[in-house]
Amino acid sequence: MLTFRTSITFAVMAFVVALATLLIAIQDRALRWATQDAASAYMDASSAKAFGRLQTQLTALASLVHVLATSSSLADSNERTETGPAIPLFKAVLQELPQLDSVYAGFENGAWLQVRRIGELNDEQRERLRATPGASTAINLVRPTPDGQLPMRRIFEDQQGNEVGQIDLWKYGYDTRRRSWYRDTMKADRSLVSSPYLSFSIGAPVITVSAPLRGKVPGVLAADLKLDTFSDFVQAQRPGEHGIVVMFDSTGALIAHPDFAEFIVSALTHPSEPQLPNIKEIKSGIVAAVLRRSRGRDQYDGSIRDDQGRDYLFKVVKFALGDQYSAGIMLLAAQEDFAKDVRRLHFTGLVLATIASAAFLPIVWIFGNGMSRALKRITAEAVKLQTLAEPGPSPVPSRIRELHELGSAMTLAQRAIWSFAHFVPKELVQRVVDNSISTELGGVREEITVVFTDVRDFTTIAESADPDILMHQTSRYFSVLTDAFLAEGGTIDKFIGDAVMVFWNAPNPQPDHVERACRAALAARSAGEKLNAEFETEGLKSFFTRFGIHVGEAVVGNLGSTERMNYTALGNTVNLAARLEGVNKQFGTAILVSEAVYLRVRHCFQFRAFESVVAKGMTRETRIFELVGTAT
Repeated sequence: MLTFRTSITFAVMAFVVALATLLIAIQDRALRWATQDAASAYMDASSAKAFGRLQTQLTALASLVHVLATSSSLADSNERTETGPAIPLFKAVLQELPQLDSVYAGFENGAWLQVRRIGELNDEQRERLRATPGASTAINLVRPTPDGQLPMRRIFEDQQGNEVGQIDLWKYGYDTRRRSWYRDTMKADRSLVSSPYLSFSIGAPVITVSAPLRGKVPGVLAADLKLDTFSDFVQAQRPGEHGIVVMFDSTGALIAHPDFAEFIVSALTHPSEPQLPNIKEIKSGIVAAVLRRSRGRDQYDGSIRDDQGRDYLFKVVKFALGDQYSAGIMLLAAQEDFAKDVRRLHFTGLVLATIASAAFLPIVWIFGNGMSRALKRITAEAVKLQTLAEPGPSPVPSRIRELHELGSAMTLAQRAIWSFAHFVPKELVQRVVDNSISTELGGVREEITVVFTDVRDFTTIAESADPDILMHQTSRYFSVLTDAFLAEGGTIDKFIGDAVMVFWNAPNPQPDHVERACRAALAARSAGEKLNAEFETEGLKSFFTRFGIHVGEAVVGNLGSTERMNYTALGNTVNLAARLEGVNKQFGTAILVSEAVYLRVRHCFQFRAFESVVAKGMTRETRIFELVGTAT
């Protein structure tokens, strides 16, 4: 039979080795799962961003095209002129949707009108259009002659709408009736979304959204969405340093690819009509391998290894973009991008565990005998931890300092757990923390309505008031204001002395945020008046509240440090609201709003207009209004 020293040595070493092996196995498995989960989550987020952006752009464009196709400025006549009402309409569309390349309309008699944005084109693209220096807009007008000719006049305008150049292309030969976007739309008699193709005139990839005119003359209204910057956006979402993202429509035409720019250059030098490559034409490489494995399925994921031995996780997903158009995306994430640092730590931990296990063997052998009796008693005390039994009056003694400390520590732990059980229930349930608002530093630009309040002559009141009484009075005052603001869904940013900053439309969207802010200010004023009546009864001085309200864009998010942060709003909108509150003192008013607020809610509330002022710290005049009450 083995001695205790031998038994405990082998037992401890076996336990250490087994535990180390188990932990390493668990760590390795957890690493694989974590890597796959991280890569999968990243790919899901990337695909959602890419499709979300494309869908948003196509949806907005389709809606606009549908509205324009019913406009009498276009659909009631096929006679187009340089001063017709359609040109300002097209310019307004380009201004509204900056991602558009051009808006145009073709008619059955061969007439064609196009307004194109050229300010952002590169030199090569402008050279193709023979653009005049300083021109930001090109207007192309084809008016058929009696003998059937289709000459085109191209007019260039600067940003102010002034004509800066004009060229006449008598034999341009552009017949809109022969173009696929015109023929297909007229044949289908409904809105269509084309596959990506290279624009005839500027050599840039675009998608065309078209709709038949609904008026007195037959024709088609269309708009081109540029894809050159969209492909760059998609590649910026690639999962990891070695990640790959490929996006294509239902016909296989490429929308985004790591080599998209090279494809464009190659297509422009094609001997026949320029066209973008189809994903089915990619016959080699890891993209082709994944495409073959997916076999056209709507959703497919897995793992694959490339020619260099790099392991990838991949996902192929198809999405519907409206009723008429669909697209797919292929994402590949290199596993090493998500696990290389963790793998290095994993190897280091394995080496350290092996060294520690080997060094522990002689220590256990030397001190085995001395540990035996103390360990048995400590084991007995450890059993009491499971039953939450009351600890003994003194710790387990031992000549070995480490064992003596262990006995003392066991007694302390036993007493701590026994005492803690008197304050916390034995059955503990982990609380699920709601992570709906990001805990990362940073913010986003959003439109918000900001309200600033302040108490008139608060400094004077504070000088003569008892601090304890003033603290209680101020707390009562803040309570009634807070109730009024929260009742309208306001986000109370902070209390600044006797002032309050509140904003609406963040973090949750509120379509009527301007009205909410005005109602809250009126409610807070009314509640403050009632509270002041109580103060007067109690012999306290009244708190007259002044309000400033403004609506506009601000940066809303987490401000501070990684250890302590505050959800707040920053920007000129916040500053102007604060300044409007102070302007009340100049006009003897209670609630002042900016012109932006007035224009939004003038149908809901009563206002009294004042002259324009330059608020403190501002450089431009601001027209101000007093919020009097709700509309009768």
